[in-house]
Amino acid sequence: MARTSLSLPDELNQEIENELSYGDSKSEWIRHAIRMRQHVDPILDEVYESYQRDERLDLVEAAVRKEVDRRKRELGDNGDR
Repeated sequence: MARTSLSLPDELNQEIENELSYGDSKSEWIRHAIRMRQHVDPILDEVYESYQRDERLDLVEAAVRKEVDRRKRELGDNGDR
């Protein structure tokens, strides 16, 4: 596996650390985030230029929230999965 290094703002690093559970790997968390972006970016390219990062993020967040809310309604408000 290739090795790379990157710099993260302290705040972002702490946010990632806070997401991790015992035994979780920060590297795996970052790899997963990269894979998600690789899947979503080609779709966003249909409506946004690559430099429109804030707009892309806003759309992804809104779309995910809408879908999660829809699925929660399907399951009932008790959140059963």
